[in-house]
Amino acid sequence: MVNSMSWLDRIRKIDFTRVVWILISALLVYLVLTPVIYMFYEALTTETGKFTLDNFVKTFQRKRISQALINTIVVSVGVSVLGALIAVPLAFGVSRTNMRGKALVRSAVIVSIITPPFLVTMSYIILAGPNIGYLNVLLRKLFNLTTDYGPINVYTLFGLIVLAIPSSVAYVFLQTAPALENMDPSLEESARMVGANPLRTVLKVTLPLVKPAILSGMLLSFSAQVASYGVPHMLNINVLTIAIREALLMQLNFKSAAVLSVLVISMSLAVLAIYRYIIRSGKMYQTVSARGFRPSVMRLGRSRHIFTVLGVVYSLFAFLLPYGTLIAVSFLKTVGHGFRLSNFTLKNYVTAFSLQLPRVAFLNSTGLALSTATIVVVIAIVAGSIIVRTKLRGRAVLDYLSALPLGIAGTALAAGLIMMYLMPLSFLNIYGTLWILLIGYVTRFLPLGMRHCQTALLQVAPDLEEASRMTGANWLTTMRKITVPLVKNGVLYAWILVFVQSFSELSVSVLLRNVGTDVMSTAILDMWDGSARMPVATAMGAVVFLLITFLIVLAQKLTGRSLLESSN
Repeated sequence: MVNSMSWLDRIRKIDFTRVVWILISALLVYLVLTPVIYMFYEALTTETGKFTLDNFVKTFQRKRISQALINTIVVSVGVSVLGALIAVPLAFGVSRTNMRGKALVRSAVIVSIITPPFLVTMSYIILAGPNIGYLNVLLRKLFNLTTDYGPINVYTLFGLIVLAIPSSVAYVFLQTAPALENMDPSLEESARMVGANPLRTVLKVTLPLVKPAILSGMLLSFSAQVASYGVPHMLNINVLTIAIREALLMQLNFKSAAVLSVLVISMSLAVLAIYRYIIRSGKMYQTVSARGFRPSVMRLGRSRHIFTVLGVVYSLFAFLLPYGTLIAVSFLKTVGHGFRLSNFTLKNYVTAFSLQLPRVAFLNSTGLALSTATIVVVIAIVAGSIIVRTKLRGRAVLDYLSALPLGIAGTALAAGLIMMYLMPLSFLNIYGTLWILLIGYVTRFLPLGMRHCQTALLQVAPDLEEASRMTGANWLTTMRKITVPLVKNGVLYAWILVFVQSFSELSVSVLLRNVGTDVMSTAILDMWDGSARMPVATAMGAVVFLLITFLIVLAQKLTGRSLLESSN
């Protein structure tokens, strides 16, 4: 009995918080750091394991690789700058003026963030394809052009920049709009009291105050474009993410793939470091007043129509036109025959889920999304509670490790996983299975779950948890009976967001999928061959869009949370 009591006493004295911290840290190191470290090892060593820089020299001596780097930089910079030029006045109009169509703009921003960009690209290829694109056919008829090509060609570097603008605008808008809505109005009032007109007040006071938010949005946009795969793939534009896939799967050149992956990761991590520095800089973000005031809405006259027109044009380009086209074309027998009554059919949807490829892809995507969302949320709520609720030394490690995947492009992460599970961890036999896809998804979407779960924890006072511990409940019991029920709405919201993103994931999937492990995004790309399968691909894309939209609306209704309110 004495020995039994002493054993129980020893169990009670164990610091379960530290044990959980060690286990979660080890898991994050395995998920996040291991593939990155192995890629650096492959890039910096010879076949015999000796240190070398020759891999970098040989890789960038190839003209196609150097061109891919130039294209990536040009597109990423161009997209982030143009996105900011549109997003800042748009955010100002929605947040600070009496413009019309605010709900439409917010809807367009949400759609641009939650839906895969390659769906928009599909629509604009149908609309602006140089041969049979509907807009080109219309322009040739209107201007009596005697050509069967153009005048618009979406398959260009400029076309890539234009099609990436909607998501870039959304990134900058999500950072800038909350800053404008919550800034201290006293400085603007002071400017107006000394005689400054509204335009001068905006240029000299308002915009400088929200400059950190604008820069943050531009950095996020730049990083997202560096990691983009779907749009350049569909437009056949040579960028770094495309070069990684070619080196790994077509040339079987692991060293070159590792070099390119290291370059993409280094670029993204540098941008992420700058971004985190900006948002953590307290002095730059002192725009919220302790007096509880909010900036007044400017009652503009006719000039409000400028913001309204900008909002309508953006919403039309980013949301209404592409997704309207996608859904409409999904009911056509043949794209080239246009919107004739005899050309409409429902067979595309029947075909989409009677063929083996899309049917298996739908089941795989659903299973992976369910598993990913559940695993990510469990990790996020445990790690988030340690970061937010404890004073454990080393808890910041969890924060940094969980944020690190933001700086890892999906293709680079997938390349690292392939190298890991084909070489040092080949004995696990998970390459070519759904398990490696699940590992990639969990790693990729961990930051998304962590951000929303931490936000939910921060919004709940810790009083009940402290009372639970004071009555003798251990950490695990407190988590199960107190913490999780208190933050269930935030956790549910995070779960749905991760599910949505996982269901349509492309950049990781395109490298890791194998025979029998296709997912919806890769199946859509495979069906998209420019021939009779194009309407079937659009039907699959329409299903993805409608499902994602339904889940996001459901999440907002069930939890009372808005994506626009929680994304910043």
